[in-house]
Amino acid sequence: MSTALTQLPAFDLPPSGRPPEAAVEAYQQDGVVCLRRAFDRDWVAALRKGVDRAIDDALQRGGDRAVRVSHPGEPGFFFYDMFLWKRYRVFRDFAFESPAADLARRIMRSQTMTFYYDLILSKEPGTTSPTPWHYDEAYWPVSGTQICNLWTALDPIPIETALRFVRGSHRHPENYRAVGFGPGIQYQGQSDPLPPDWDGDEKHPIGYAPLAPGDCLIINLRTHHSAPGNLSTRRRRALATHWLGDDARYNHKTWQCDPDERGENLVHGAPMACETFPRVR
Repeated sequence: MSTALTQLPAFDLPPSGRPPEAAVEAYQQDGVVCLRRAFDRDWVAALRKGVDRAIDDALQRGGDRAVRVSHPGEPGFFFYDMFLWKRYRVFRDFAFESPAADLARRIMRSQTMTFYYDLILSKEPGTTSPTPWHYDEAYWPVSGTQICNLWTALDPIPIETALRFVRGSHRHPENYRAVGFGPGIQYQGQSDPLPPDWDGDEKHPIGYAPLAPGDCLIINLRTHHSAPGNLSTRRRRALATHWLGDDARYNHKTWQCDPDERGENLVHGAPMACETFPRVR
């Protein structure tokens, strides 16, 4: 682990719900910002139920998108699934009716907002699998600077299980390949090198943010991040929603992406709003 581990600045939302300019500037500087109490107890409770239902459904009946990562003999597992909004009303309501779109729009200084997709993540107690260092753009057929991941905590997340970020890495010009989150998960056709092991690089400050339920992180698509396993006795559930702003464009990558949805009649270099990726603002 790098010795340059620092806590990210966090910002309380005012009664208006509009992030302060200091939060916007922190995002521009670090490529990530933490917003406290972004979503109220009702949203947290509803999303927890939605995540648990989605996990139960996937474990009982399987699913094309659901992934369960575990090692023999360990008590926990790492689970993720995506495009939940198309199957469960609570996730659709969150995308279209919660403050998420407006928070992302304000932080990215965008006039418009298109919903890309959602992703639930659960690291159950006793999960040894870390989330490897990566950045989101490596997985997606997109380009632009106003694209983000709004990552909402549904359980208390202390430093031991908190996401880590290479602060300012969204400005690095180097491209790296997508890496799988579990054994045997690989992406075909990519030729870029693997991401660096930032844990061993003391020259680049690594930030983290302990989170309470309802707090969120807004993460630039090129910000390198990772997360440890969950060796605690608490669950670590989260919902990530991904947002496309004014300058987001379809980037026709010829290799395998994740998700690999290409929308309807999208043209390389053109905006991405379509039925699969709906415009919400």
